[in-house]
Order: sequence, then C-alpha cells, then structure tokens
Amino acid sequence: MNRVYLLLLVSILFSCKSPSQENKSADINKNVTFLTTSFNKKDEVTFLKSFPKDFKTFIATFGWNDQKDMGEPLYKNANNYIDYWFSLIQQPKYRLYENQMIKISNNGYWQADAVGYFQRRTINYIKANKRYDLINSLSNKDAESVLSFLLDSHSQNNSDFISNLSQDKQQIASKIASKNISSQNPRGRFDTYVNNKSFFIRTFDINKDGIADKVVSSIAYEGEDLLVFFGNKTGNYDEVLETRNFSEDGGNIIKDIYEIPKNKGFIVKTYFPDRGYYEKEFYIVPENNTWILKNTVYKTMSDVSENAVKYICDVTQNIDITKSGWSEMLQPIPDENERNRKCRTESVKNSVKQYIIQDPDGYTNLRKDKNTSSEILQKINSGESVTVINNTGDWFLIKTKEGMKGYVHKSRVQSN
Repeated sequence: MNRVYLLLLVSILFSCKSPSQENKSADINKNVTFLTTSFNKKDEVTFLKSFPKDFKTFIATFGWNDQKDMGEPLYKNANNYIDYWFSLIQQPKYRLYENQMIKISNNGYWQADAVGYFQRRTINYIKANKRYDLINSLSNKDAESVLSFLLDSHSQNNSDFISNLSQDKQQIASKIASKNISSQNPRGRFDTYVNNKSFFIRTFDINKDGIADKVVSSIAYEGEDLLVFFGNKTGNYDEVLETRNFSEDGGNIIKDIYEIPKNKGFIVKTYFPDRGYYEKEFYIVPENNTWILKNTVYKTMSDVSENAVKYICDVTQNIDITKSGWSEMLQPIPDENERNRKCRTESVKNSVKQYIIQDPDGYTNLRKDKNTSSEILQKINSGESVTVINNTGDWFLIKTKEGMKGYVHKSRVQSN
C-alpha cells in the first residue's frame, strides 16, 4: 500500500507545474491577449509595450514548440506582428524601442520562420538606418551574444554589415563568421551539404564541359543560400558561386532549380506559398568569368474569374550577381496596365488545374481532420499530384492518386 501511495505522489509531483512556471505561462498568455488586441485596433503604444522584451518571451509568443510539435500562440501570423513592430520603431517618436531588437537578440539562437524572419529584419533595419551604434555601444560580452545570433550561417552574407561596425566589434563579428564557416563545416566544401536536411542539391552540367556540376540551395524557410560547384576530372567539386536563392521575406520562396536545355547555366524557380498563382524563373549563366542573371520570367494570373488569362512576362535583367547590391537592380514584373502589351498571355478557360504536394521536408501528412494533431492517413511525397476537392479555409480536402481522401494544410498544396 505504501508503494502505491509513493508512486501516486511521484506522479503528482512530476505532472504539476511549479508556481513560477504557472505564473510565467499566465503572464505570456496575458501579454498575447494585449498584443493581439492592440494589433487589431492599431493601438501603437500598447502594442509596443506588449511586444516581447527578450528572446525567451519572443519564442514563447511567436516560435515553434518542438515538445508539443505545434506553433506558439502567434506563430501563424508572426511575420505580420514583426512587420508592424518594425514599422512603428521606424518612427522618430518610438525610436526609444529600438534597443529592444538587441535585447531580443541577446542569447538568441536561430530557428526557422519567425526567429529567422526577426533576425533578417533586425540586420536590415540596422543597415538601412545606419544604427550600428546599437551594437557598437555594447560590452564585448553582450556584443558577442547578439552578433552570434545575427550572424548565424543560416542568414545571408553580411560582410557589408560587419564592415560598418567599430573595430573591436568587427573583430568579434569576424571570429563568429569564421566559426560559422570553420574548417569543420566549411561553406565552400561540397560535402558540407551532402545529407544536410537544410539544403537540397541538383546535379547537371552547367558549363557544358561534359562533367556533372552541383547546385546547392537552402530549402524553403531555412535560409537563402545558393552555391554552385563545378565538377572536375578528379571527381571533386570546386565552389564557383555563392549567392542568394531569390527567396523573399513575405513573398516568393524557393521551389526548385533546373538545367537550361542545350545552353549553359541554370534556372531558379520560386513561387508564392499562399493563395494565388505567382511564379518567377531566374535564368543564370556563367559568362566572362562571372555570373549573369540574364532574364526573369514572371508568371501570374489576370484575376480569378473563369475568363482569366495567364500572363508570362519575360523581363531582361543582365545583372552581375557576384557584385554587391545586385538584388536592388532587379527589374520587376510590368505593371498590370502594361501586361497586355509587354507580356505573352495564355488562356486558362476550361483547363483542368493540376495540383502537387510541395513540402520542404520531402513529404507531407494526409490527415483525417483539419489540424496537426489529427490521425495521419498517409504520407504524400513532394511532387506527387493530388486532386483538390475543397480549397476553402487553411486545410484543403484532397484525394491522393491512391484514392485516399483527407486534409492537407494549404501551404503544402501548389498549382502545377
């Protein structure tokens, strides 16, 4: 009997949260309520006061909970909240909240989605507003912590960011950057990316010398890296290009990379992950010992009516993507009122829309109901065709090629 009581007591102790844990959870929930309400009402002051003050609170509000395998309360719309916060601190009257960027970054670590997005927004904010003093004024200890987060190797190349820091902070940043690309895991070695779940690899002869080459890209939501390795006669690979894969914050994300048939170079395709149809194809070729983005093919729909047409807009770029600031030179898709004149059109009337599964993990789960805790009916590999029965809401009712019906989140279903 005593043994039964002992087991019951141990069970109670381990199942109960401490008062401090409960209070912390209650504080976060209360803060989320204030944050949500002030965001919806555009109550600027309350929103700024309610925004997370440190990294732990930021994660608990916007991050992904690995233990529960689900997003925290504001995970789904995190980027909207982050964008609004940055738009406010840009205003002179709210500049006193700028230092919150540094407090959140302190002791931070990289994660996909909201954390990675905040990381990039912070770097871009400091660069655009020349607020390097926010880091230069830190102690070396705090600067090391903040820079370790901001310069994580999942982010874009930040040599221009480092060069604008004070000399002592440059030394700290350079050590961090070199550690991220250390000899134990160098970015410039092809074998770094083999069996690396954060990247995918495509193989074809880019320079048409009869030897297979490799193109490496970060997968969707895991970064913006794009690297090219030329194969040599010894069976090894030499890095010849390191750039971005054209993914955009809040916009198009990487879909795949293709060979240009019968010509040198390759094509990077991106797509818009939410509703609507918007694809971009970037044609990159090696030319005169550099790399040129020759043109971009934009593909979108005129509208959603039954008489809609597809616009295919081939825009000349001729940009050297090895030079600093090249992305700012990109020519966009023509304005809507110019597309009939400048773009080719295709009728989509009476055509059957094709859908495929596209998931950065290589597969997605077909579920019985419209939530992530629902029973998994089947795993569907990326690239497999599916039939969409109902596309209203966040979860699409689909039918697989095996005839199984169930739900898949809309972000994993793409028009082909």
